[in-house]
Order: sequence, then C-alpha cells, then structure tokens
Amino acid sequence: MKRTGEIALTIIGGCINLLVLLIGIRLVTADYSAIRSQLQAAGEQQDLTPQQINDYIQIAQAAGHFIIVYSIIIFLLTAIGLFLLLKLKMTKTSGILLLIAGILSLPELLVPGILLVIAGIMALVRKPKQPRDAY
Repeated sequence: MKRTGEIALTIIGGCINLLVLLIGIRLVTADYSAIRSQLQAAGEQQDLTPQQINDYIQIAQAAGHFIIVYSIIIFLLTAIGLFLLLKLKMTKTSGILLLIAGILSLPELLVPGILLVIAGIMALVRKPKQPRDAY
C-alpha cells in the first residue's frame, strides 16, 4: 500500500526539526561579544548591570544546548519511524514512533509536531486494502 501522505508529512516535519537543530547550533556557537556590546549600550538606558547581561547570554547558550539535544532526539525518532515505514513496512511501530516524536516536538515547534502527529495517526489508522473475492 502506498503511504505517500505519511512519508511526505514525516519528511517535512523532519526537515523543519533539522532547521531548528541548526538554530540551536547557531545559538551555542554564536560570537556574543557584539551582542554583549549592544546589550551594554542598551543597558545604559535601562539600567542593566553587567551581571544581568552575562545572565542573558548564559540563558541563550543554555537554550541552545537544550534545543540541540531535544531536536536530535526528535529527529532520531522521526528518522527511525520513516525507515520502518519505508523499508520494513512496520506501520504500527512507525506510527507509534511518529506519534511520540510529534508529541515531543509540540512544545518546541507547533507545525512539525502537528505534521508528525498526523503522519503517526495516518500510519496507525489506515488499513491495507483487502483483495476482493472472485465469487
């Protein structure tokens, strides 16, 4: 049975999660010296202390690490679900993995989460066509 809908939704959701992973990597590897100087310039008007500026930068780096780990977990679940759907034709297991990946990605991003949940439900619900009897 063709599973074009599930495959397309899974690939789109996985690609969006990869983009989020790249954003997380960018947050971790960013050069914060320019951001620090901009925050110091803005902080003079808003009474930001150097400690508060350092706290903001540490929060951004911690968020980047969290996004990286979270996106890798979701992407691995998505890739395994897609492999099971395409190669091994294990639709129930694939549907469960896609549902888990979709539910986990909902707090991170809404669109890929919804796409993966829909793909998981489609993989679980769709039944293969039964051959008709010749009688």
